[in-house]
Amino acid sequence: MEDTLDGRLAFAKTEATGISMLPKRIARRPHMLQIIGGDIPHRTIPLTSDSACIGRAQEADIRIMTADLSRMHLQLTRTRRGFECRDLGSRNGVYVNLVRVESAILREGDHIQLGNVVLM
Repeated sequence: MEDTLDGRLAFAKTEATGISMLPKRIARRPHMLQIIGGDIPHRTIPLTSDSACIGRAQEADIRIMTADLSRMHLQLTRTRRGFECRDLGSRNGVYVNLVRVESAILREGDHIQLGNVVLM
């Protein structure tokens, strides 16, 4: 830094060569689901793909073994507006923030209830 005529400090002009101040790729945290309620152990599940099915079936991407869930209960799909959750015709339904839905765009902090299981 250098002193200016009026006594303030100013940064000296320097030339940087070969140094980029912009990152090549912005690192993002993956979206997460947390099991926060129910008769099963609480855990955190990273959502690393654009689509995931939740249910009891062997084919489900996220298996939650409780009698309250249908074999294929809920489909999560990444959209431009965020993750969309869609009920797959489940017996006990899908509730987002205590409201029964067929489909909803999820926001951070939303609670999803599938039978007695609560996800956030």
